Amino acid sequence: MKTAVITGAAAGIGRETAKLFARKGYRVVLADIDEAGAAALAREIESGGGHAVAHLLDVRSEQQWETFGSWVRAEFGWADVLVNNAGVMDLGGFVETTVAQWQRMVDIDLMSVVYGSRVFARLMIEAGVRGHIVNLASAAAFLPSKLDPAYGVAKSAVLMATQSLRIELRQHHIGVTAVCPGVIQTNLLAHGERHGLSAAEQEKWRAQAGGLQANLAYAGPDKVARAIERSVRHNWAVVPVNPEAWAIYGLIRLSPTLARVIPSILSFERAEQLLELGKPLLNQLAKGRSAQ
Repeated sequence: MKTAVITGAAAGIGRETAKLFARKGYRVVLADIDEAGAAALAREIESGGGHAVAHLLDVRSEQQWETFGSWVRAEFGWADVLVNNAGVMDLGGFVETTVAQWQRMVDIDLMSVVYGSRVFARLMIEAGVRGHIVNLASAAAFLPSKLDPAYGVAKSAVLMATQSLRIELRQHHIGVTAVCPGVIQTNLLAHGERHGLSAAEQEKWRAQAGGLQANLAYAGPDKVARAIERSVRHNWAVVPVNPEAWAIYGLIRLSPTLARVIPSILSFERAEQLLELGKPLLNQLAKGRSAQ
């Protein structure tokens, strides 16, 4: 039986990816800092006839990655698939984002990919398996923005790291893919931070922005999961997900200047005005979903 390791597996894209690979006959290892959430998903998959095991992992820790890799090797020999999915999205301008906040984004969104890819690439090479590594980048990796520069920088680095790793692992017949989702129905913004605000202001922003993402995004995490699974089968290099992700990907290749001009029109003030205007719609959508 093949083994797929998925980080951030307790919720969102990671959860749907784990369920999909389990349906495809993989044994799924659900790695997450939310141990209870991962364990609950493992029970759900097992009750449906699949094979799953939960494992506590703080993706910011290189030592935990090394220990986790040794555990996977001892239990299963190697992993056939690694999906580096765990991540956070904080918002805030380049200058107002503190060094500590920059470091948090780099540690979770970038260095976790570096740690995980190194550990599991070594396992795949040693075992001689034709494995696959999927790293979750983002459409933000293509587009400079004053709304989320730290997130965009980290995801841009993930995109380049993934392509560099793809070149290096080709000789070992190990595939590597960068999946770049657009706006997806997850709790990414609701769980993130808005830099430069007081605690009360941040909670208000998080609730509004999170509601906007959850209610207005037209694609669910299952769509990204399907893109991940297809990427493993076809060994695609870079995979934007959703029309807006493809549009941004095409724009930056066609006209880098235009790709810089368009985002310059956006601002937090305009975003906040739109959130206020959209409150009635968000409330209506929330009521409709709770009634279902």
